[in-house]
Amino acid sequence: MKNAVLVIYVFTILASCNRTDAAKEADNGQQSFHLSDLRSKFKYANLKTFDIDTLDWETRPAHYNMLDSAFFNKVWQDKKRKFSEQDFMAEYFHSWQERAPGLIEFTMLTEDEGSNCALLNYCIYDKQGKMVDKFIVAADCGDGGWGLHSIGRLISKNTFEVATVETESEIISDGKINEIITGDSSVTHFIIGNNGKVAKKEIFKLQIRKEL
Repeated sequence: MKNAVLVIYVFTILASCNRTDAAKEADNGQQSFHLSDLRSKFKYANLKTFDIDTLDWETRPAHYNMLDSAFFNKVWQDKKRKFSEQDFMAEYFHSWQERAPGLIEFTMLTEDEGSNCALLNYCIYDKQGKMVDKFIVAADCGDGGWGLHSIGRLISKNTFEVATVETESEIISDGKINEIITGDSSVTHFIIGNNGKVAKKEIFKLQIRKEL
């Protein structure tokens, strides 16, 4: 009986050691993973102009690699941002950018049915893979009479220019006027510093009003 107890005790210790070694291997594997390992997942590379594609919610999954739970936290590094497996929220690897040798940069395409938006997020990391900053370089949104569309482009080594038009329409009945469209047209510069931090500067804004 004592021998049997001893065998069980030894087996338990060995099993515990094996689990510890397996956990260490998993941790080491996670530590060895780097954002640059994701490069092959991106559809495009080194874009100069950024716009939302004309695909819809159903056809995008066949066009891009989707961000899954395995890489979600590595990409966003934001505890408030939770991975969603809901059909109304999806994110895709869009474009790998090689703008600055000292930084890791890429765009992620986010489609959110809840806000009726598709967004291109320009993400910036240091060489160790820690997120430094991000900004929206293109967008396409719409809900009822409201709409927003923006296009971004790289105009110099460190500057992105984003042109945005946001409008809202109101249907009325007043003589010959059937609809009034109001909104803003703006141009904003996003300037990336050597450390990856982004400075935002609005350089143009114009109010829109159109009667139909």
